[in-house]
Amino acid sequence: MTLEWPRQIPTLTDGVVWLRPLEPPDVDAVYICASDLASQQFTTVPSPYDWSDAVEFVDRASAQVWPGFEVAITGDDDALLGTCGLRVRDEDSDVVAIGYMVSPLARGRGIATRATRLLIEFAWSVGAHRVALDAFATNLASRRVAENCGMAQEGILREAHLGNGGIRHDVVLYGLLRSDPVVPVDESPSDGGGVR
Repeated sequence: MTLEWPRQIPTLTDGVVWLRPLEPPDVDAVYICASDLASQQFTTVPSPYDWSDAVEFVDRASAQVWPGFEVAITGDDDALLGTCGLRVRDEDSDVVAIGYMVSPLARGRGIATRATRLLIEFAWSVGAHRVALDAFATNLASRRVAENCGMAQEGILREAHLGNGGIRHDVVLYGLLRSDPVVPVDESPSDGGGVR
């Protein structure tokens, strides 16, 4: 099977959250999100995170589609709640990976779970066979997102990531196959912090 990757960044919604291309007006909100302590701890954003980093990220992400894309997560008011992305991990095997980061004020409301579910459905629509999500073992909120989306924990890579501040992190591997049973949507906001 071959991935039918989009030529443009998609816009997706479940009626509660919207995923749309990043735009220059998002820079300030991206800066606030990425410079947050939890974002620094659980993601690979530069540390310290400067405003110029946010400008560069939005500029790049607003145009890049291959080998993956980043989008804004917004509510119905179009205010940025976070960012998420879908990227090809193994083109020959039709494997994609999801990542996300939720703004401090939007955490604990199910935003990351909803965004991840939208990206999973999009991944199936472009021919993915498998969706992967990696989370630091200490990032319980991100691990709950994966589990709430029906992903199976498949293993732990011990001290596999050297994070900000020189801290080594164990990485928990999650995966979902197109053939796995669909997990019912739980409408309660239970994804905790939602930082990846």
